[in-house]
Amino acid sequence: MRGPLAAGERGGLVTIEARRYRCRRCSAAITVVPRGVAPRRHFAATAIGLALLLVGVAGAALIEVRRRVSPWSTSFDADSWVTVRRWLRAIDQGRLFAAVRPSPLAASLRQRAERAAMTLVAMAPFAAEVPEAAVMVGAARAA
Repeated sequence: MRGPLAAGERGGLVTIEARRYRCRRCSAAITVVPRGVAPRRHFAATAIGLALLLVGVAGAALIEVRRRVSPWSTSFDADSWVTVRRWLRAIDQGRLFAAVRPSPLAASLRQRAERAAMTLVAMAPFAAEVPEAAVMVGAARAA
């Protein structure tokens, strides 16, 4: 899993354990992972929420967001971070953070990121003085 573990930290790599269970009656398999793991994503839900907050609310450049959230230094796409656009597209299609409603078609990248980030902040069970902490908690709950 990629991304920072807490607000204010730099992105890193964490190995998680996923437990798999098989139903004895129907042979269906289920995978159980810790809260905050986004399905079929390399980045943690908390890292995705933080990136959306930085882009939408703080107005940070995509490259700066990448430096804060990603564990790797920028190498091949130095001017942008296309992954944020993929996350926003997945949110609009209901494949990521199902509790976040799709954005209007005319909304800009920053408006879409702000909408998603503020929805995740609202899902945090407490009012944090640091919005980064609240969005990370909300994203973990929404995953």
